[in-house]
Amino acid sequence: MTKEQFKELEARAKSGDPVAAYDLGVAYQRGDGVKADLKRAALWWKKSAEGGYALAEYNLAVAYQRGMGVKQDEKRAAALYASAAEKKFGPAEYNLGFYYLNGSGVEKDPKRALFWWNSALSHGFQKAAEAISKLAARLMEQNEHRA
Repeated sequence: MTKEQFKELEARAKSGDPVAAYDLGVAYQRGDGVKADLKRAALWWKKSAEGGYALAEYNLAVAYQRGMGVKQDEKRAAALYASAAEKKFGPAEYNLGFYYLNGSGVEKDPKRALFWWNSALSHGFQKAAEAISKLAARLMEQNEHRA
């Protein structure tokens, strides 16, 4: 991205455009037209997420999950994944399923994990089928050991 394109994007983001704020965060993440800066990336994703943009909520959740540009915070990540999942964003639904499966940032609830994976699958996120299959196999194995 040229300096001129970056300045134009930055102006749109500063004017409150959530998509531009998200894109500006990605530019900072990648170092596209500017020096890479994960803290600034997270800042712009936060501004975009405040505007209700699901993709920004997702990226910010990943940042909180991994401690990229922000302090690692599983509860905050789970809340952001949940917000994006409520907007039917498949990758967020998928990740939220793992949060419920493992009890990361939320109370452990395999049934909720299954709910979110099924939702992700219904929204075209095919990777969720594997998670559903593995959970089903694990539950069947547990039932066999109990019998």
